[in-house]
Amino acid sequence: LVQPVVQKLQHADDVVTQCLRKHDLMRKLAQVPVVLFPCSFGEPGSHSIGIRTFITNDFMTGTPAIPGKSLPLAAVHDMAKRLMSGEVKGLSRIAYDLTP
Repeated sequence: LVQPVVQKLQHADDVVTQCLRKHDLMRKLAQVPVVLFPCSFGEPGSHSIGIRTFITNDFMTGTPAIPGKSLPLAAVHDMAKRLMSGEVKGLSRIAYDLTP
């Protein structure tokens, strides 16, 4: 990893955290990893990110936070809008992980 890639991930993670705070979700979600992966979709130098909002009581088992049910759609839209607006340079796609 090189510093610009690490900074891109840190910036994306910060945007997601700000959105979670704005929508009062910091205590409702147990984990929200933001992962940067090298999938540029034909945009040279770009990366994609994966977001996994996770609900658990014991950190051994849990479920993904489903948009529109346990995660407000407004929060998902806010994250996507900010991330893809160019606020975080060099992002080509956002993946939202719903796997159980």
